[in-house]
Amino acid sequence: MTLSAPPATLARIVTVARAGSLTHALALFRAAGFDRADHDPAALAVAGRLAKDQALRAPAAERPALLARAAAAYAAADALAPQPYTRINQATLTWLAGDHAGGEDLARAVLAWLDTGNHPPETPYWLAATRAEALLLLGDRVAAGQWLGQAIARQPDAWEDQAATLRQLGLILVAQGTDPGWLDAYRPGRVIHFGGHLGIADTAAAALGTRVEAVLAEHRVIAGHGALAAGADLVVAAALLARGAELHVVLPTAPESFVAQSVAPYGGFWVELYRRVADAATSLQGVTTLGGDYQPLANRLAADVAMGAARLHAHRLETAAVQVLVTDSAGPGYGQGTATAYLGERWCQTAGAGGAGQTCLAEPRSAPVAASGTKPAEGRRDLRLMAWLYLAPTPATGPSDAAFAAQVDDALTPLLHRLDAGPRPDVMLSAADGVIAGFAEVELAWDYAALALAGADPQVCVAGHYGLVHAIAAGGATTFAGATLARLEPLRRAALPGVLLASDTLAAALCVGHSHDLLVEEIGEDDGGALYAIRRRPDQ
Repeated sequence: MTLSAPPATLARIVTVARAGSLTHALALFRAAGFDRADHDPAALAVAGRLAKDQALRAPAAERPALLARAAAAYAAADALAPQPYTRINQATLTWLAGDHAGGEDLARAVLAWLDTGNHPPETPYWLAATRAEALLLLGDRVAAGQWLGQAIARQPDAWEDQAATLRQLGLILVAQGTDPGWLDAYRPGRVIHFGGHLGIADTAAAALGTRVEAVLAEHRVIAGHGALAAGADLVVAAALLARGAELHVVLPTAPESFVAQSVAPYGGFWVELYRRVADAATSLQGVTTLGGDYQPLANRLAADVAMGAARLHAHRLETAAVQVLVTDSAGPGYGQGTATAYLGERWCQTAGAGGAGQTCLAEPRSAPVAASGTKPAEGRRDLRLMAWLYLAPTPATGPSDAAFAAQVDDALTPLLHRLDAGPRPDVMLSAADGVIAGFAEVELAWDYAALALAGADPQVCVAGHYGLVHAIAAGGATTFAGATLARLEPLRRAALPGVLLASDTLAAALCVGHSHDLLVEEIGEDDGGALYAIRRRPDQ
């Protein structure tokens, strides 16, 4: 059957543009007739946003004209419905387009207008941030800093809004030839990934917690991502909650199985602490539904997701990510814990991916690891941890008739020829309107997706997921099954041309090593969780 496309509302168009599928957003904007809606201030404001996005991607020589077009669209929107955000965008974009005198005049007019109080209602944060932006355009960094500080003080937890302001002010500072490091004093506190060993007695928890609290205070930590095993995990998680930080929990299994494997064998103190911490967590997810014995690959999946989620969270807030580990010995390395060593080594191997370092707290093992917590070297033979990509030519409407099938055939040949130059998938499967490629290394999956997305002819939709699959050997061949593969079809239906549409687990895993060179934008959710659009940063 043919699947109908979502209606081209302005909200949908902004979502598509935010995802990075700008060509598609512009096509939807025109197809819906919004490019002719000269008396609709909302449509004109979106036109300004789209032109700005085009400008930021365009070669330097083409950028001024696009920025001027964006400024004109915001000016037209403001003439119909004056708003602080339309006026300050007109001023900033005019200045960035090269008309410094015009942009500064508009900035002065914004400040004078705000002084009158005769303007539409706006949040205290945005009113102060708008003043800061206008003052920075006028070159008054002292006053701009004062108002930016006031904005943050008025809504200290408005981190997403603060990040948007930091990005906008960063554009101005770069254009002024000023070091964007000036903004560092106004960035939110840091985000951490945390982990460590199990062998901590309940009598040692309080003293370790005091040391952890000092580290969190030093980094002004506002959020943390990790698991909740007895010992180090729970001590750090409790310290995060005590300082009012967000706690995002990533477990390798469903919570009941996790408690049975990694909490209950260590005693009632840890079970009670787990319950209190889990109930207060900002989010809690199990990345598999496995039960029974400990499975190393499930732990690795959870570790990858938690590390990447911390880096993604930090980038979204325009701040830095730090890893906090509790090791069982001081000195080089990470002690005897193989799981802790994986976390520490993986984080440091990808230190250029947006981290701000690593802090290790040495805490000797003061309690034995329970027999049920002994970790076998290998898990089940049928399990594989893989990243999967579903690649199909656009339009992404699904199979319908023979004519469509012929179009798919015509498009697949050049696509597969282009992909021959990329990394070799570990597994290739056929799909109704494309191909499915599986990779044991998540970084190779991104390289493959980027190569597919780089071609203009044919343009493709790429959707991906990262998780455990069952590898079933029969008759000399191996087949693959499980929820991870089943997840690909709904992701495929939501895919957009020009970007990788990724599940939350794939987006996080890619951010472990690539958060510095990828733009990752959450664009919605479905029954399987959050959806992310991923593309390469324009300057990479």
